[in-house]
Amino acid sequence: MNQNLDSNSVSETSTDAAAETHQHSHAGHVHGPGCSHNHHTHDPVVRAEAKVGRNDPCPCGSEQKFKKCHGK
Repeated sequence: MNQNLDSNSVSETSTDAAAETHQHSHAGHVHGPGCSHNHHTHDPVVRAEAKVGRNDPCPCGSEQKFKKCHGK
């Protein structure tokens, strides 16, 4: 019976700690049309080389299909 009480008290304290962390991380931070923060825009990723298809030859030079070599 002591184990049930101990496990309940542990889960309650861990839930309380998680709630406190969540409240502190978002305090005073509002997003929306009137957001006055200087958010950085994310630039799209630009590949230096063309994307290798699964059935294309592997670029490592093994003469295998990409899916059988490095595409795993």
